[in-house]
Amino acid sequence: MRVRQRQKQLCACVFRGTLKSQQPASLLHTSRASSNSILSTLLQTAKTKDPITTQWHGQPTHEERPDLVRKNEVTPGITKEEYETRRQNLVSALPKGSTAFVFSSGTFFVSPHVFHGFRQNSDFYYLTGWNEPDSVAVIQQNSHASRGYTLTMFVNPKDPEKEVWEGPRNGISAAVSMFGADEAWPIDEFSRRAADLVARIGDKPADEGYVYADLDSHNDMWVSPQCKELKRLLKRDNLGARIRRLSPAVQKLRLIKSDAEVSLMREAGRVSGMAFTEIIRESAPGMNESMLQSVFEHACKRTLVDKASSSSSSGGTAVDRSALTRPAYVPVFASGEHALCMHYVLNSAPMRGGDLVLVDAGAEYASYASDITRTFPVNGRFTDAQRDLYSAVLSVQQQMISLCCVDSGYSLNEIHRRSTQAMVTELKQIGFHASARDIDDRLYPHHISHYLGMDVHDTVDMSRSQLLKKNMVVTVEPGIYVPYDDRFPKAFQGMGIRIEDDIVVGQSIDGIQNLTALAPKTVEDIEACAAARQTK
Repeated sequence: MRVRQRQKQLCACVFRGTLKSQQPASLLHTSRASSNSILSTLLQTAKTKDPITTQWHGQPTHEERPDLVRKNEVTPGITKEEYETRRQNLVSALPKGSTAFVFSSGTFFVSPHVFHGFRQNSDFYYLTGWNEPDSVAVIQQNSHASRGYTLTMFVNPKDPEKEVWEGPRNGISAAVSMFGADEAWPIDEFSRRAADLVARIGDKPADEGYVYADLDSHNDMWVSPQCKELKRLLKRDNLGARIRRLSPAVQKLRLIKSDAEVSLMREAGRVSGMAFTEIIRESAPGMNESMLQSVFEHACKRTLVDKASSSSSSGGTAVDRSALTRPAYVPVFASGEHALCMHYVLNSAPMRGGDLVLVDAGAEYASYASDITRTFPVNGRFTDAQRDLYSAVLSVQQQMISLCCVDSGYSLNEIHRRSTQAMVTELKQIGFHASARDIDDRLYPHHISHYLGMDVHDTVDMSRSQLLKKNMVVTVEPGIYVPYDDRFPKAFQGMGIRIEDDIVVGQSIDGIQNLTALAPKTVEDIEACAAARQTK
């Protein structure tokens, strides 16, 4: 009993930075390079004696989940080298001597003691891959460091008493050995060490001591206690003039997707596309919108289970990646006139035969989003009026997708302007006498596109007026929402139609990729998909 207690004390000392040498971060740095034997022994003892769970880390790792994380990957689909490149690119984009503070998301509560599922801040995840709350990454330009910068992380340490309630944590050592930090400290150390760091920044020349951090809430994002503490320290030392927002610099990097990111987004699109096929088949008069939403979300999970591999008769091992997906956003399942509301999310009404249902939904896969909209008849067959209006919107969408290449020389704003012009032409052919102003103000009041990536509305600080670049990923989503207004043909009143796909910008038209092409889209494909249910 005394031996076990002593082992626990030693491990706690390592994590809290209270070893006799007072240099736990240096030990951790050494462990990244050469695996310090004392630290390794302590960690091994703690790990093998862990009384809670055989899962040691707080997120999937290759050691524990090789089915989800391949060798040399930090997170599913993204390697150590890619995370290193991301940090190198950020450091290169900042002025000499800059320090970047990146803050994680926190835990949010629905009601006392009842929390939401955790979702990491996208900038933090992009630079570290770390998927736990209450964390800070400090990236300092350093010409003397082998990488040209140093990465220090402040995270929650391993804590059996907490983990028995909350589940396993990655712990401090993993920040160094797996996530590329030079030093790692308990999050409780941030205030003291940040004070020292701010003081050193203040000693630098003004043009070499910029602080990049998102200290205030932008775009409704949460501000952590550590962020507030840094803001207080900078104000105390009169360094306000040196503060710059970090997120725009990171977003500029995130705007252009790597091949690995495109692959993850393609899988997100595949999963969602298969789920759309399922809901078109299952849709029926009398079904509630919420039930159709449940079918979609279950189909996304089921698509990531390899049934052949999991068959007991074949003796195979189940390949189940369903843990890597969740809804990318609160979806829209809007039947009938509910589709006139852009973001109808009540999803609670029974669907009626003869109506259309507009579904705007997408799965996230390995922290990358898809965003798809399809509009289809509840009973599986378009009426003549529905077919005409749907075909007009589809024509506009197909025309605009063809412009999503570098060679076109267009920005998203220019593509939107052209979509409005094309919509006027298409609607005129089916009896509308609508001006471009009518289109913008009433019939088509939203933009045709936004950037897509780790967030559904990705890189929101990046202008849609900039020219398209290769490997941007954008949505193309024209829509028509016809109100009960006699200025517009009665046959179309009460209809809302939107069609949306996720597009990888190519150099030329031949290089354009549609990541969500699996979701049925033409009138013929939708009706054929719906008919398949009746022949089961």
